[in-house]
Amino acid sequence: MKKVAYVFAIFICICALTGLGTSCNKNVFDIDVYDTLAKIKSPVDTVDPNHTWILSEKKTLKVNVNAGVGAKMLQILTDDPVVTTEATVLAQKSVRDGDQFSINISYPQRLNTLYAALIDANGRYTISSFRPAFSNRVDFSNSIYQSQSLSYTPLPHYYAFCYEQEFPEFGDYDYNDVVMHIALDHSVEKIIKFHVRLAAVGADEPLAGAIRLPSIKMEDIDSVYTENDKSFNVNMHGEEIAKQNMSVHTYRDLLLESKKGEPVLNLFADAHWAMGDIRTNEYGVYSRKQYNVAYGTTTTTTELMPREITFAIKVKDDLVLNYLTLDDIDPFIIRMYANNRREIHTFPYRTVDALYENKYVDIQNLPWALVIPTGDFCHPLHGQNIGFRMKTDYNDYAEILFGAYSYEGHSFGEWSVNRTKATDWYLKEYGTRGQIFMW
Repeated sequence: MKKVAYVFAIFICICALTGLGTSCNKNVFDIDVYDTLAKIKSPVDTVDPNHTWILSEKKTLKVNVNAGVGAKMLQILTDDPVVTTEATVLAQKSVRDGDQFSINISYPQRLNTLYAALIDANGRYTISSFRPAFSNRVDFSNSIYQSQSLSYTPLPHYYAFCYEQEFPEFGDYDYNDVVMHIALDHSVEKIIKFHVRLAAVGADEPLAGAIRLPSIKMEDIDSVYTENDKSFNVNMHGEEIAKQNMSVHTYRDLLLESKKGEPVLNLFADAHWAMGDIRTNEYGVYSRKQYNVAYGTTTTTTELMPREITFAIKVKDDLVLNYLTLDDIDPFIIRMYANNRREIHTFPYRTVDALYENKYVDIQNLPWALVIPTGDFCHPLHGQNIGFRMKTDYNDYAEILFGAYSYEGHSFGEWSVNRTKATDWYLKEYGTRGQIFMW
């Protein structure tokens, strides 16, 4: 699938010519040479040197549940659920009238106003609005709606986690080798549910997936299970993956322990198998298609409905779940590289060794994984750059924007060179039709 072989061959040649020796093997890199080649391969001429590659904000709210509402549940919502049916739940917790507590939320940076709702036993909503950038206190003394019925039930808010398989080599920056949409659901006391939707697999090699939970301790956990006993390691036809056929990751337990003793949810041993398709076994080797990174079905590509499995963790004390958000989880993928298993994490967790080694190369270039704070993200099609910005040679102040997300004023390229600009670039209306996968 990938088009990095030519550039990496140049890298090897430069190593040979410059006598870099062991810096040329697949475990050690000369960062100066790597940066030089990155300028050839990278689709942007520079990146914000202080970029965090984060599109969300995290905040601790102090909540006062007013008396007289008959409250059973608190929800923090992205939108006014009375005005739109697209409101999603950022956080939720079982409550009673008079409760006072703190709860963490994470939310998209682009949102200036959020909505807090108390829900009674009959499903009626009492709603207040607040601006999270200016206040961390939520109460319902001046609610905008009281005991309001809705025509729908708001669903949990998903983030999209998008990965490049090539780490530590250069990516092709379509960010679709693995695309997972993940939501948290804390609607039941002492239980946190992880809705994991495998949306696309554009890789051409075996990749495993897991979620590290650095804010939860192993001793906090009572049990782990999946709803209806489903597994990504069993395809839609009931065939279970065989350990000997998928060598990248042989663990099968739902809960693993990281090198530092942290809980790790074991999602899937092989992303292609996890999509659930019928696999063709030729002489003991399974063929690998690309899923949902091209339209239509061919010998190498297939469109499938995203496959979703819900993982549930039951904890001993509900308090630990008040502070867990999507910004506190560390979904990562695992690949084989130079006969070693290597982990690919999102930028905030880029140096973590969870189950295997990482050996992250910290260079000023685009990251190997992105976190997009919406489950509606339309990832790029196979071979389509996510959206870039390049200066013209003749005028340093002129910019060229191109790629899957290149809408002027709302482009990935503008965000890559200034982390405060175009923080809404990932919205569907700014995608280039014909270059993104639209559901």
